[in-house]
Amino acid sequence: VPAAHAATWLTTGSETSRPFGHVEYCSKQPRECGKHTVSKSLAASKMSVLQSVNSSVNRAIKPVSDIRQFGKPEYWTSNTKAGDCEDFALAKRAALKRRGFRASDLLLTMAYKGGQAHTVLVVRTRDGDFVLDNLVDKVLPVNRVAMSFVKIQAPSNGARWLRVTGKTSKR
Repeated sequence: VPAAHAATWLTTGSETSRPFGHVEYCSKQPRECGKHTVSKSLAASKMSVLQSVNSSVNRAIKPVSDIRQFGKPEYWTSNTKAGDCEDFALAKRAALKRRGFRASDLLLTMAYKGGQAHTVLVVRTRDGDFVLDNLVDKVLPVNRVAMSFVKIQAPSNGARWLRVTGKTSKR
């Protein structure tokens, strides 16, 4: 990782509320929302794979709101040709799992970007946490994105969410 991309990870605190759309998603996809084994050693970032998946999913899914597409405020799915930010993040998570990334390192993360609630996929690696965002094709480390991170999936359990309390350069 270049020096300009000093390793940074999101720090977490106590358990927090689950997003409503994620609760419904888990009821339909229980295998996606169970306990995960968390390895003590994080994998390398494999930036070319992250970049390829981020760009290809960003091109493959047409942005459209859940209200417009499904007639309800929240509906999360990983298998769609059109969707909102959660659907992009879920599709990227599924694609990276197919490429050998561990579920415990592929964390849905809620943030605020420009005052708007926004969900991205954060990929936890030994080189830091990286953001895969449907609004930006370039994969960036968490310390280089203009977002206020609020909550993140717990690495040990896909159905639990933790408060994001800050960032650290120590792992």
